[in-house]
Amino acid sequence: MSFALWTPLLGISLLLLPLLLWRRWRRTRLPSDPPLDKGHIPWFGHAMEFGKDPAKFLSKMKQKHGDIFTIRVAGKFITILLDPCSYDAVLWESNSKLDFGKYARILMERMFDVKLPNFEPNDEKAILRLTLQNKNLSSLTKAMFFNLKTLLFSDQNQQWKEGGLFHLSYSTMLRAGYLTLYGNEEENYDDPSSQDKDRAHSSEVYNEFYKLDRFLMRAARSMLTTVEQKEVARIKERLWKLLSVERLNCKANKSSWLESYKKHLEELGVDEDMQSRAMLLQLWVTQGNAGPAVFWLLLFLLNHPAAMAAVQGEFEKVLGHRGQTVKQMHGISQEMLDNTPVFDSVLKETLRLTAAPFITREVLEDASLRLADGREYSLRKGDRLCLFPYVSPQMDADIYEDPEKFKYDRFLNPDGTEKKEFYKRGTRLKHYNLPWGAGINTCIGKFHAINSIKQFVFLLLSCFDVELKHSNSGIPEFDKERYGFGILQPEGDIMVRYKLKAS
Repeated sequence: MSFALWTPLLGISLLLLPLLLWRRWRRTRLPSDPPLDKGHIPWFGHAMEFGKDPAKFLSKMKQKHGDIFTIRVAGKFITILLDPCSYDAVLWESNSKLDFGKYARILMERMFDVKLPNFEPNDEKAILRLTLQNKNLSSLTKAMFFNLKTLLFSDQNQQWKEGGLFHLSYSTMLRAGYLTLYGNEEENYDDPSSQDKDRAHSSEVYNEFYKLDRFLMRAARSMLTTVEQKEVARIKERLWKLLSVERLNCKANKSSWLESYKKHLEELGVDEDMQSRAMLLQLWVTQGNAGPAVFWLLLFLLNHPAAMAAVQGEFEKVLGHRGQTVKQMHGISQEMLDNTPVFDSVLKETLRLTAAPFITREVLEDASLRLADGREYSLRKGDRLCLFPYVSPQMDADIYEDPEKFKYDRFLNPDGTEKKEFYKRGTRLKHYNLPWGAGINTCIGKFHAINSIKQFVFLLLSCFDVELKHSNSGIPEFDKERYGFGILQPEGDIMVRYKLKAS
């Protein structure tokens, strides 16, 4: 075809494009579809409300439409399911129908510039599960204990210090977790010179990571300005150097997780530059939630004296008869960590109130979704299906009395054992709290994360006096940008005073 003929045809095609797109976005609800709410703005739909405060918006939609509905968000149709009794129909569905990988690949590239050939999330999890659970868990727990001690006991001065509780929690947990998984500068944990190097290097990693973390939610939504994109690129370049293959190969005490993940990347045919990018992605995946979780847990304890007394009393009961100070200990056994029902309840309640990930699937083919009560709805190919456990079950008043309030013993029976029976309209729930996900996408690092959180809180409360600088600090508002991506973060920090206890 000559250029002369091609030019007018191109013009006609461009004129028809809006019409074709309009037909795709027009969408008419069929009888078998979930309730459809397209919003009032063409194409954009509910994008502004959904992005501003997803929890508030989806709660409003739930009141309007019930526990399943479809909304339009920036040209994408998203079906929201908020019936925990029906979650298994999604959580255990095969990837050939409801796929997690497509959306994961989008986020990996947007947030971390990572492209992995033949990336399959479930294959990767199967490989890494062996290194974060079972026989490897004890070695990770012991390494985390040593690294936490290196960071917490760097200064033996018993004078009061002041600082932000979020900064203390996030920096300590991320730095100790980084050293545990990625390795130390030298092999000897107890050597003062080695400890100094670990403190300096992990601080450098954390400081750069924290700068990046401020931009990640906007990057995930493709909302960075040109100036922000340049700043994010500079930060990533510095982090890629800190996490380069060359540097990681020189580490001591590297975890089996690191070795397995490096081998996995090599088998995928990933070059060293992309390996460094993937290592930064994994730093966020493995360490991005533990620190914020610790912040909220400690803040709830500091605001609820009865809860603080119960947790400290349990720690003393479990560890008080050991005949040695905490500083003399070389670790906390799994048996001891498993014998803390009060702390477990506090952690579950903290995560119920602050864990707000979306569980997202891409609909790969037209399918039907059968709910627990027998209702059946059609899912359309190309749509997205999303569960939001934060709205239901976690903040559901039909399941929890006063769901917005912190009750440290909410997950305890009167006899002190774990409470597992929760009901919604007379039906006992299998999924009543989902901070770790569920089904085939349960967090593989769950047990390591729980052990790490317990050890940090135990060391801090056993060895330091900690108090709010201002007794009326209260609980800060959530940073609403964080909805959908794990543990929420506060809009602002809370100042605390802390000092090392006398031996």
